[in-house]
Amino acid sequence: MNVTNLPNLTGRMSGRQLALFSLLLLYILGSSFSGYAQSDMITINGKVIASDDKQPIIGASITDASKKNIGVTNLNGEFSVKIQRNSSITISYLGFSPVTRQFSADQNGINISLSVANTALTEVVVTALGIKREEKALGYAVTTLGGDQLTDAVSNNWTDALSGKVAGLNLVRSNGGPSGSNKIILRGENNLTGDNEALIVVDGVVINNGSGRSTASGTGGYLSEETPVDFGNGIGDLNPEDIESVTVLKGPGAAALYGQRGANGAVIITTKSGKTNKKGLGITFNSNSAISTITRWPDLQYEYGQGLNGDNYYSFLSSEDGSSTRSTSSAWGPRFDGQMFYQYDPVTHTKATERTPWIPYVNDSRNFFNDAATFTNSVTLDGGGEKTSARFSYTNANNKWIIPNTGYNRNSVALSVRQKMNDKLTLSTKVNYTNKSSDNLPSTGYNNQSIMYWYLFWVPNANIDWLKDYWLPGKTQQLQSYPFSSLPDNPYLIANQMLNKSNRNTITGSAQATYDFTKKLSLMVRTSIDLSQELRSQQRPFDTEKFKRGMYRTQGIYSQEVNSDFLLSYKTKIKKDFDVSASFGGSMLKNIYNRDYNKADSLLYP
Repeated sequence: MNVTNLPNLTGRMSGRQLALFSLLLLYILGSSFSGYAQSDMITINGKVIASDDKQPIIGASITDASKKNIGVTNLNGEFSVKIQRNSSITISYLGFSPVTRQFSADQNGINISLSVANTALTEVVVTALGIKREEKALGYAVTTLGGDQLTDAVSNNWTDALSGKVAGLNLVRSNGGPSGSNKIILRGENNLTGDNEALIVVDGVVINNGSGRSTASGTGGYLSEETPVDFGNGIGDLNPEDIESVTVLKGPGAAALYGQRGANGAVIITTKSGKTNKKGLGITFNSNSAISTITRWPDLQYEYGQGLNGDNYYSFLSSEDGSSTRSTSSAWGPRFDGQMFYQYDPVTHTKATERTPWIPYVNDSRNFFNDAATFTNSVTLDGGGEKTSARFSYTNANNKWIIPNTGYNRNSVALSVRQKMNDKLTLSTKVNYTNKSSDNLPSTGYNNQSIMYWYLFWVPNANIDWLKDYWLPGKTQQLQSYPFSSLPDNPYLIANQMLNKSNRNTITGSAQATYDFTKKLSLMVRTSIDLSQELRSQQRPFDTEKFKRGMYRTQGIYSQEVNSDFLLSYKTKIKKDFDVSASFGGSMLKNIYNRDYNKADSLLYP
């Protein structure tokens, strides 16, 4: 039919004839295209087997050229799919190398063999001295965590993320404030000396995880001059955003290369490095925040008020009702029943001139505490070429804790550079710098310099707002305002005047050279340093319960460890499933620790 004649033909047709003709034309054209489309599809059916044992592979995935899943193999390893002519299918299965085949015509009963992948179920872990080995070749327990598992929900101490993820790992938390340190114990306590902590190694550098973490051991903390303060430890200062992986080596066998220091196991931390063959410069900005609130409180009674032995009256200072009952921290006095007593007047800071209702201030002491907030911002520059890779990051973390006027500020800088000088020599260096400072960290323990000591002994018949003006009128820096028992101090005085300050600078770094004599023989030479310098101070104003004339103490702590080591490694493959490796090395260690301590426990001036 000549399409150019259609106008003349239609001109002689009626409306009904024209409609019938149009339907006939559409049917002819549709049949032609349908026939063309059907002829362009081909059917492929066959069977997928393993190349080594010729057994069928059940559940192998089959995708077309556009990566669309078009089928899976059945219980006999068989499949049947339809694809476009001259296109391809890809068969893949976990642990096997995928196979791609192209077809131009129908295929029936073909066999496709999948080979076991060389990397199937093989995980390389970093062990002692940075030696990389396959996990299945180790004779001891190893657990490796990726860095993303540590930053899903960041706490003040990132090691909290290890809890529940590593079998046999126990975290002993100090609960000593925003910088509270964690002791990492692997497979339980194994000696009676009290030193059961795992060794901490960062990029091959053994770090000082103690650094004199508190000013007192806590043994003399009960109502004494010494009160423990947890200033944190080395591992807690690390920036979790810079951690690539954490490998836990359990037991002395795993960390034998570290000698006696590794007897309790080791935690091997590898920080992030730049990526080679990466086009251009990558810039990453990350920001996160964490808000914390107190959800569990001590159960306090609000049935009886301040007093002893169920007294039937209360009097702040002596009155016509009787002698003063305000000096005790016990709350076993009159039952709250709407009575009228002479109580404390927060305006005059003495006994009220009139009786006021005897009522409890239920849970009012909780208003002293705040919600905690931690804000972390980091920026990372990452780039590399064929022979060079580099990574730089800066992170700032700012914390405000649940006790007013406590918290910390942390700034971290990390730099990693790797340069392949030639086919045999590779140079690399890593440096991590951290500054962590705090204008006040809370005192801990059962001690009247700690907030929780006051919390337990605060009387239920008093309002916390009465204590906000913590100096008596006209007696600033001389006499504190605390109208009840003489044992606790005013909590606002503790938070704002009884300060525990800290400023710590830490540098951890290493420089490494690796020379490949052959593909089998290599030599690694490395020098590393862990350096920490910290200034601490504790100050108490006049008229505290333990320091009536005030107090000022300082500590200067310097810790340095320099370690140089070398490792000659040989590795060869004798057969397909049989490898031989040998290592020979040595190390030299130099450790310096110095602590200066000064104190003045009675001051001339406030």
